[in-house]
Amino acid sequence: MDAITPLDEHDRYARCIQSSKKLRWDINKDVIRDRSFDTATKFLPDSLSLADGFTTLSASEKRFASQIQGRTYANIFGLVERFINAKVSS
Repeated sequence: MDAITPLDEHDRYARCIQSSKKLRWDINKDVIRDRSFDTATKFLPDSLSLADGFTTLSASEKRFASQIQGRTYANIFGLVERFINAKVSS
């Protein structure tokens, strides 16, 4: 005997939308807070970005590669947070 009755796809989607409306936050207002990124510095430490391994890049190109990697990590974490919220609320 199953203690949990499965929801149909429409009900799961409706619950997901309802839960997402409870978790309302704005990245610009809540995280960035009118700050800007300093493009003169690296976004990740060398030990994490491994940009020094690129022997053909100049110092400014290595810094730019670090900035790309930092933004990529931020986007991946954003996707993971959305996935966790969707799995927890369904």
